[in-house]
Amino acid sequence: KIGDRESTDSILPLVQDPVEAVREASVTAMGRIKPPATDTIVALLAQALEDPVESVKQAAVIAIGEIEPDPRFLEPIVGLLRSSNAATRKAAARALLQIDSSQSVSSLIAAGQDSDPEVRQGIVAAVGEVGSVAVSPWLRERLAHDSSPGVRTEAAYRLGMRSDVEAK
Repeated sequence: KIGDRESTDSILPLVQDPVEAVREASVTAMGRIKPPATDTIVALLAQALEDPVESVKQAAVIAIGEIEPDPRFLEPIVGLLRSSNAATRKAAARALLQIDSSQSVSSLIAAGQDSDPEVRQGIVAAVGEVGSVAVSPWLRERLAHDSSPGVRTEAAYRLGMRSDVEAK
């Protein structure tokens, strides 16, 4: 049955299937079913963010946004910001943008010096979504000093979206 939360246990093992289409479909199904976010489910979706197939990574980003895990379950995703694989770091940053990552701001900022400009841009976007006034100085620093036009553009956009006077 589509959307049946009881099917979650049947779908979970398929996230590790050797066939990429099955992995993608199972991750997509997890997002559609929206099971309660548990350590196990978040860990499996974080594992899907490391998948070598981009469509599986993208399905995991969307699924994480759909299930909206509690911030206490985010460590496996935040940890992927330190991956040696740039595509995995990009996927992790995109996933963190989809959810409340306010408790992970210090880890996001630490990853903000990434060598890949697309990863840095994703991190700037995720940090910019945090409602805290404390992130405005960091965003201004990225705007003024990052070597990537995309990162600077993202920082300008995020600063422009902020309502706190300190951001301006």
